[in-house]
Amino acid sequence: MKGHNQPQIMTQQIERRISLEGAVNFRDQGGYPTKDGHTVRWRRLFRSDSPSTLTESDVQTVTCTLGLTTVVDLRSSNNVLEDGRGLLALSGIAYHNYPFLERRGIEPPTSGGNAEGRLSEIYQWILFNAGTLMAQAFNTLAQEVNQPALFHCSAGKDRTGVLGATILSVLGVSRDDIVADFLMTNEVIDGILARLKKIPGYQHSTRDGIMAPQPAIEKFLDVTQSEFGGSDAYLLHHGVQQKVIDGFRESMLE
Repeated sequence: MKGHNQPQIMTQQIERRISLEGAVNFRDQGGYPTKDGHTVRWRRLFRSDSPSTLTESDVQTVTCTLGLTTVVDLRSSNNVLEDGRGLLALSGIAYHNYPFLERRGIEPPTSGGNAEGRLSEIYQWILFNAGTLMAQAFNTLAQEVNQPALFHCSAGKDRTGVLGATILSVLGVSRDDIVADFLMTNEVIDGILARLKKIPGYQHSTRDGIMAPQPAIEKFLDVTQSEFGGSDAYLLHHGVQQKVIDGFRESMLE
């Protein structure tokens, strides 16, 4: 990307994931083809688990090598208070907090039975109750002046996953690629589990309890289409202007 050095790239599929000491699910949203023949630009938009444990070397990588300028945090206030923001908070990067689940008062389940069903319920709750916050997060990420940007939650899969799916849909990425991107979290699920167990409130997390569930994201996309007419219409319904969506595509596609 213009003006930034590229981290090592072995293959696009593997190096979509950025190797950091203090985050296991940090990855680039670029490289996907769109249905109208464009490609999502690399090194403009990243998604991740909580960056609270990034090392000094990691911060150097994301600020200097990746050129990160903006962080969008989807965690609730208690998550931010208990897990913190880490060294990245000292870097001067712009910070925005849009707590998708604050009003619900219940975080995504990480243990217990029927995790898939309970996560699907939470994705639907976000869709119908956090639309304004979703729109605000999108508005921030869509501004070219804020890119390259990172959006994250705790594990980088549920709150981050539904926002990532919405963004890729707006950009015209195929449904198969959107779902595949969502499921990439499961490739590093053991690392995520080890990290979550160190965060207050997540000590009893289980592997089965934190897997990214394909049926849940499929339903999220289905209901976005059936109830709102798609991701573009969903964002427009919640206050995003068409010119913002158009500008986002302009900055993100090549």
